[in-house]
Amino acid sequence: MTPRARVLMALRGPAEHVLTLALRRVARRRPDVFERLGEAGDVIFIVAPTDFPVAFRLRPGAGAGEVRVVRSDEAPPHAARISGPLATLLALFDGRCDADAAFFSRRIRVDGDTRAVVALHNTLEAAELTLADLLGVGPPFRDRLNARLAAALERLAPPARAA
Repeated sequence: MTPRARVLMALRGPAEHVLTLALRRVARRRPDVFERLGEAGDVIFIVAPTDFPVAFRLRPGAGAGEVRVVRSDEAPPHAARISGPLATLLALFDGRCDADAAFFSRRIRVDGDTRAVVALHNTLEAAELTLADLLGVGPPFRDRLNARLAAALERLAPPARAA
């Protein structure tokens, strides 16, 4: 394990707590989002940034969902794995990136239960959530925070390849 991964794993407790609370907050505020997931609500997803030494184990579970930080080289039991650069995965989450284009251009990879991944994608797309929503930031700061987060992520994104 790299030193960076050791540090992130040592700090995983607070990250897991914040991300799990955010997931449950969205479930309370937007139960329709989780209803739309159907059977995929209890599926375990691994979201694995390829440029980050840790991955995220996500179980949406309406109201009782959880997020766990795992080593990226581990393979805890899961139904589906979504991997790609962190900036791309975050852009997929808040709709700044087209999932089909990211998949077919091979910026992201999907392994496992593709039906569950499609359900997750459709749910996120319909929910129109932003990173500020996940962090629990509402008006009047929501739009400002989203703009700043988007700008920061754009700076982190790898340069686009010429066609």
